[in-house]
Amino acid sequence: MPGLLQTEAYARAVFTSRYPNYDDEEIEEKVAARLARQKLLSRRPLPDISFVLEMIVLTRPIGGRRVMKAQLRHLAEVARLRHVRIQLMDPYREDHAALDGPFVLLETDKRRQLAYIEGQGGSFFVTEHPQLGNLFGKYGVTRAQAYTPERTLETIEKMAEEL
Repeated sequence: MPGLLQTEAYARAVFTSRYPNYDDEEIEEKVAARLARQKLLSRRPLPDISFVLEMIVLTRPIGGRRVMKAQLRHLAEVARLRHVRIQLMDPYREDHAALDGPFVLLETDKRRQLAYIEGQGGSFFVTEHPQLGNLFGKYGVTRAQAYTPERTLETIEKMAEEL
């Protein structure tokens, strides 16, 4: 679940289960920082934001049933924002363009494009072509392969009801 979409309880559960362990103060600092970054969702002018999520993100009960139910409800609220599009990848697809891992595409206020990739071994920015262009192309194909935002919202709401 991307940090921009996490509830406080979900974020805390993520940081609490990390290895090596954070101490309580570090957990609270990281949760506070994550929640502060979520102000991006309501800043002016409204940013254009989209996500494609694997279905497993919605079925793995991080933090337990109560935390996950609240997370799903929050996700549905965010998905209803007119400047945010959330799409789920069909869990029965045999393949899709982004199987090799997550990435974040960014565009600055001066229209400079870059990508951010984070993994087990660290993180880095991609600023040069052809790699940058390939990631933007990959995201376009990935979005085309995923559920529509409307079907995604229906799926999230149904999952929250059933939990």
